[in-house]
Amino acid sequence: MPSIRIFQDAQAIESLRNSDFDAHSAYGEVIDNSIQADAKNIRIQFNYETTNNSFTAIRTVAFGDDGSGMNYDTIHRCLQLGWSSRYNNRDGIGRFGVGMTMAAIHECMCVEVWSKVEGDKKWRKIKMDLEKLGNGSDAELTEPTEEKSLPTEYTGLIANKDHGTLVVWSKYDRWHGNKRELDELIDEFKIYCGRTYRYYLWNNGVSISINGENVTVIDPLYANLVNTKFPNDPKAEVYPDITLPWPKDDGSGTDNILIRISLLPEEFRREKGMGGNKEARMRYIDRNEGISILRNKREVLYDIPPFWGGVGRGWQFEELDRWWGCEIHFPATLDRAFTVKNIKRGALPVPQLREKLKELITPTRKTIRDR
Repeated sequence: MPSIRIFQDAQAIESLRNSDFDAHSAYGEVIDNSIQADAKNIRIQFNYETTNNSFTAIRTVAFGDDGSGMNYDTIHRCLQLGWSSRYNNRDGIGRFGVGMTMAAIHECMCVEVWSKVEGDKKWRKIKMDLEKLGNGSDAELTEPTEEKSLPTEYTGLIANKDHGTLVVWSKYDRWHGNKRELDELIDEFKIYCGRTYRYYLWNNGVSISINGENVTVIDPLYANLVNTKFPNDPKAEVYPDITLPWPKDDGSGTDNILIRISLLPEEFRREKGMGGNKEARMRYIDRNEGISILRNKREVLYDIPPFWGGVGRGWQFEELDRWWGCEIHFPATLDRAFTVKNIKRGALPVPQLREKLKELITPTRKTIRDR
């Protein structure tokens, strides 16, 4: 019997489009790549058009950065599923080699990438168009072309024209709504970026702008006011760090999980109901009933933990819990313990670790709730 292809390209890619991404985490994969490339200025632009019946269509989403750029071999393979120049590297944000491409095809049919390394005279471009698969074409990436310059409408997204990368998503078919809903999507994405990349906005000199507006930091601990909307606010009270050694994935020893807990400033919690008033909402305190889990300083979960109820006597979060903040930091060497997905969205500690985390957090939580 003759050999057969592992994938039926069109059907396989259509299945891959239905991944666990949401729009924000999909956009985040491109930002991750920019940060890995040591970009300091990341600029994102939503282009859309509104019809007479108020339906709004996203025309393109474009991401520009001033990172190190990609050479010929890297840009040629940057959209290939499963390939990464940093595959299985645990030092940074990326690891699996599927993020950017999976994110793009989750949202749109066409992806174009321009990139330039310092010293090159021209930009290199590669394109993937899934519409061609519907006509029976194989899923192949042609060689990169050389371009004299970037498309005029996107030149402002690259802060340093000597090097960087531009990613443009078009034929955007996975979002439908009106202008108000699109504004909400963009506003929520600004919140997502301000929280997810807060440590990079603080410590790495990174700046992210969305449609010309700089993203401000959102700190669930309310302890670091740098680059926030309210730099003159009182700071939260931060409790002593809790360190939990845990076995590494490869069995070569242990690495530390760090737990940070804070009590929000008294000024925000003097009266019953203050957690939902205008001042609280402006600071996102009304959303603060949960825990932030960060992998290599990049947030992968911010939510009421789905796992507490199944451990021991259970743990129900209440309105009172919005007045304390909690971060759980772990290095990528413990990915297996947190069952990290290849799209870096969500984190579910294994049962033994869940129980230990809950055991360590509960006494401080009780002290805070009593206060």
